[in-house]
Amino acid sequence: MQDSNEKLEIVDGVSYRYSASWIQSLESEDHWRLYWRQQKIMQGFVVRGQHVLEMGVGSGFTANYLQSKGIDVTTVDIDAEKRPDIVANIVKYPFVDSYDHILAFEIFEHVPFDAFRNVLERIVCVCKGNLFLSVPRNQVRWFMISVQLPKLGSHSFSIKAPRGKIKEKSHFWEVGHNGITRSKLESTFREAGFEILAQEEAFSRLFYVLNSPNVQKRKAVKILS
Repeated sequence: MQDSNEKLEIVDGVSYRYSASWIQSLESEDHWRLYWRQQKIMQGFVVRGQHVLEMGVGSGFTANYLQSKGIDVTTVDIDAEKRPDIVANIVKYPFVDSYDHILAFEIFEHVPFDAFRNVLERIVCVCKGNLFLSVPRNQVRWFMISVQLPKLGSHSFSIKAPRGKIKEKSHFWEVGHNGITRSKLESTFREAGFEILAQEEAFSRLFYVLNSPNVQKRKAVKILS
């Protein structure tokens, strides 16, 4: 369905499409589960008093939730209608301030892969702790079965297959499509200087916790001093 409220920004000949219309409606159960998954992967890493940069405001839920826990959140988004603290396209925004952690859930697929690689190389310099992110897998789920087993808890089984094309027109890439493999994605993390600290898959998305090299540098300085 064509979004009549869709906006367009062109940077270096590349068209970036975005819209805030979806945040005006009540969200689905699947979307709420994604919010929970984001909080879960940050658990134990992000704590009260830290300063976090969130790239991509979305509905504002994540920033509001973290702020309610005493975490200082600065938001950056291309769309002024979503009321971020900083209105900017991350492909050209000059990251200057440092942050304890950076969040990028469902963001990087909205820029070309080469631009994504460039953003990683720039934010690694301002990330003092971890980068938390998720990206979509190019697949369709045919069906899923969930069972509750005595003493073993809840377990799910699903059958998935490659989608063959990217459904969302605002996505430039997805894992499993047009040569963007999981291995290539993870190599890109390492080439930018990040270490993969944790990872998991849920809802046809890959979630990562990437450790910044700045953490190791601070530890070395502390030992030497």
